This record gives sequence, structure tokens and C-alpha cells, in this order.
Amino acid sequence: MKIDSARKICLFPLALLFVCALSLHAQQTQAPPASAPQSPAPAAKQDPQETVTVEDAARTFLVHLPREYNPKTKYPVVLVLHDADNDALDMVRLSRFDQTADEYGVIAVYPNALRRRWTNLEAESQQQNRGGYGRQRGGGGIGGGGMGRQRGGQGTGQGGNRGAGRRSSNDLAFFNAMLDQLETEYSVDDNRIFATGFSDGGFMDFQLGCNLANRIAAIAPVGAEMAKSQEEFCKNWTYRPVPLLMINGTEDPVVPYKGRSGALPTISAPDTAKDWAKTAGCGKSARRTTLPPRASGGLQTNVDSYTDCTQGSEVLLYSIVDGGHFWPGGEQPYVPANKIGRSSDDLEANEIIWKFFTAHPMPAR
Repeated sequence: MKIDSARKICLFPLALLFVCALSLHAQQTQAPPASAPQSPAPAAKQDPQETVTVEDAARTFLVHLPREYNPKTKYPVVLVLHDADNDALDMVRLSRFDQTADEYGVIAVYPNALRRRWTNLEAESQQQNRGGYGRQRGGGGIGGGGMGRQRGGQGTGQGGNRGAGRRSSNDLAFFNAMLDQLETEYSVDDNRIFATGFSDGGFMDFQLGCNLANRIAAIAPVGAEMAKSQEEFCKNWTYRPVPLLMINGTEDPVVPYKGRSGALPTISAPDTAKDWAKTAGCGKSARRTTLPPRASGGLQTNVDSYTDCTQGSEVLLYSIVDGGHFWPGGEQPYVPANKIGRSSDDLEANEIIWKFFTAHPMPAR
């Protein structure tokens, strides 16, 4: 599929909080003793990598079909976006979402970002990089832009931070083209297309929620919050309020729970949820519940719920008390706690995310 360059979607550049990558290592299995020769195990089935051409760039994504996939059945789709400096295969291992897809009958799709980052590469972000973990390939900033309205990859309108140098991005065109191709090649229920992601991928979830509300039914970013200059744009929805689920650690050293001021400002996780709820027409006050740790020494989670929203929308914020920058219930990174904070398995992100998505298909059109 070719997307004409005249149909570019321009995003306003936004310098974003430096987001680090997780170093994910494949686990090794113990070889059988030499005295007990065995037939070689059959190779594991490799999920197909698809390619779509967008603005002369070949963009790729992995597609995991649920076990016993039947083309006569319509399936929900979950886009699972990787963090900065990693890729789709890394996200498969980190999130373990394939297991969830198999259990509930979901097509899991893992897109690859250009240069391993969803955000626009900006020299300003490199100057703000204050250390962390993983491979450092340059900083990034998420852009805002017009509300995507056409399934062919177009967007109507433009937005931007006029004070910064502007850079075009084809990420929204890529997502539109990718969804077009998925709906052509697989049996997709286009009323149940959702997006989740970690860290940099979580920031891109917000972008999708603000721009592609006609295609993305609900979003669930993990370890992310809204950037300051993205806030104003996302208050100007003209299509529909997108249900939002957030999962954040209160002691996250990579994406600070309380937000960040200065050159790379972000909105705190609680204020992100509050602002999104206000735009979605939810009740003014959140209802808080508490999820205790599973065992002694575990981490408690506070859940703030905004309900009574327009068109059945909902906003939930899961705050993991004393938690750091990690995917709850996923593969834990081989990174020191002083780099990413504390992790735990008291919460199963995939179960929570899928339950939320199940409750929020696209409203009747």
C-alpha cells in the first residue's frame, strides 16, 4: 500500500521526557545430557512479519494469530507498542501478551517504530538525556496533529508548537495503513481495535487516542503520561471520547509519576487521568479502591475510577505504590532497581488491560 507524500500527517514537535529502553535477554534452557540423545524439537512457529509502505518507507509489524484462528470468525485486535530503543520482538517478550491473545482469542499486533522510537527525533531531547539504561540512540518528542478521519491514512487539520522547528511524521499514516492491511488480510472486528504500549509506546497510545478515535476503541498506556503540549490538543476532540486505562508506578524514575517541569514537561499521571476524564465528560471526582499486595513485601495498588462519562467512556488510573518503570506481570528487565525502580508481580497488567478493553468496544456508529 502506498501513501502519497501529499497526504502526510504533520505532527507538532514536542520534546518529551527521555524514555529509556529495557535490555531484554532471551532465557536459556538447559541442554539434555549427552547420554540421552533426543530427536530435535520442532521449531517454534514464527509469527509473520508484515510490511506496508508509507511515504516511501517500508514499515513492519508482527502479527500473532490466536490458536485455532478461524477466518470465518471476527476477532478483536490489540496493538502492543514497544518502548524506546527496543522493537516488536522485545515487546513480545516483555509484555507476554501472546499468551493473553491465545487465551481470549485476540489478534495481537506488534508494530515497529522507525529508528526504534515512536516520537520524533529531536536534538533537544539528546541534550536533556540524563542517563538511564539500555541503548541510547537519541532523544524524542511526541507530536500532536489533526484528528485522523479517513481510513486511507489522511488526517484533517493541523496543530503544532509554533515555537519549535516542525518535523513531519508518518506514524499516524502508518497506523492507518497497517489497520487497512490487517482488515484486508485477516478477519478483524473493526469495532474492537485497541492499543496498549509501554513507556515511549504508551506515549504513542495517547497520540492514537487523540488522533484516531474513529478506529481505536480504547487505549491502555503503561509507564506513560501526557506531555504538556499534548494536553491542549487532546482537549479539542471532535470525534469521540476514548476510554483510557493507565498503569503507573508512583516512584518511577524514568517517567516521574508527578510529572516533570523544565524543557521536557509532562503532566503528572493523576492530572493526566483527571484532564482526560474532564474532556470525556466524566464525573468530577474519582472513586478510589485499593488492591492489596498478594504477599508480604508486595506492592499495593490504588485504583482511581472516573465513570459516568460521555458515550460510555471511562478513565481508570492504576497507581502502584512505590512501584517503578516496568510492565506488571511481564518479563522483568535485567536492570538495576536504581535505574528503573522497584518491580513486582502483584498486578497482572494483561488481565487488567484486556478486561478494560472487553468493556469498551467502539460505540455504535
